Amino acid sequence: MYGSFNTRFKLRSKNMKKEPYSRIYSIFFVFAAFFFILNSCEKPNDKDEIIDEIIIDNISITNYPRVDGSTSAHPLQAIIACKLLEIDYLWGKSWLDETIRIWPIPDEKPDVAAFIRDSIVHNGTHSAYVNLIMDLADIILVAREPSQDELNLADSMGIELLLKPIALDAFVFIANANNPVNSLSVKQIQDIYMDNITNWNQVGGPNANIKPYSRDVNSGSQELMESMVMKDLQMPFHFNLVLMGMMGPINAISYDKNGLGYTIYYFEQFMAPNDSLKLIKVNNILPNYKTLKSKQYEYTTEVYSVIRTNLSTSSIANQLHQWLQTSKGKKTIEESGYIPN
Repeated sequence: MYGSFNTRFKLRSKNMKKEPYSRIYSIFFVFAAFFFILNSCEKPNDKDEIIDEIIIDNISITNYPRVDGSTSAHPLQAIIACKLLEIDYLWGKSWLDETIRIWPIPDEKPDVAAFIRDSIVHNGTHSAYVNLIMDLADIILVAREPSQDELNLADSMGIELLLKPIALDAFVFIANANNPVNSLSVKQIQDIYMDNITNWNQVGGPNANIKPYSRDVNSGSQELMESMVMKDLQMPFHFNLVLMGMMGPINAISYDKNGLGYTIYYFEQFMAPNDSLKLIKVNNILPNYKTLKSKQYEYTTEVYSVIRTNLSTSSIANQLHQWLQTSKGKKTIEESGYIPN
């Protein structure tokens, strides 16, 4: 990230001994040019140094911005709050669902811990975008760009959104751990969800009907499935195979050895680890830290920090949006388990 600036100059003059004034002028010209270049060229780390000067002053539970986001990004939102409000945290089970999340330790700051536990809430990707547009949230962390429905809503309200990719994630396919199929091509996945491939033996598996589970409309996972995987293909609607909530595919496929589903990498790995599931390779590439960081995995995605453009530049939400792009912000992102972008 931090580079060096090296410049070489060669002075060639055939008449330097015969014309001493010419040599002086030439040397002067070289030094003038050298300093001009140094002052006119932006060093690779100049931008980072400016961003890293951002300090969110006097942030507290009374002025903390209203937040929302994707279910999968909740641990990141929680650890950000813990860092900024200076309280320790731990990973633990949620009393709301079956997921594992980041929770503040209340020993020294019970009021701060209670605030983070009760106010740092993520309502899901679609609801988060709606809340941001309707001025019910100040900043959201989401696992995808806004859908067309959400853009239409923003346009109708005269609202513009400012997105900044802050981390890498992935859209992944999951199967039961006992299913012998380990890899599918993009075309095979499309054919399965178009009902052109209906039996596992058509993709090297057992003689059993495939159950291609999908997610509810406007959910983060469903939007990614349609935009990244299916593209212009219209998936048939199977009401009995539509799963609600991010735990839907995790729970269903852990018991269904013939099921195939999709979810978000971070959610499956960190928030809902399950030994009864396995990740499916896509085009023979398994989603993991290495293939996501290098973006070798076909469906590597980005996590976004999003604010409204009409938000005051002095607002804490705007400062937080920028802070996530600093070295301290990126370190916090990495500490949560995400790969900083």
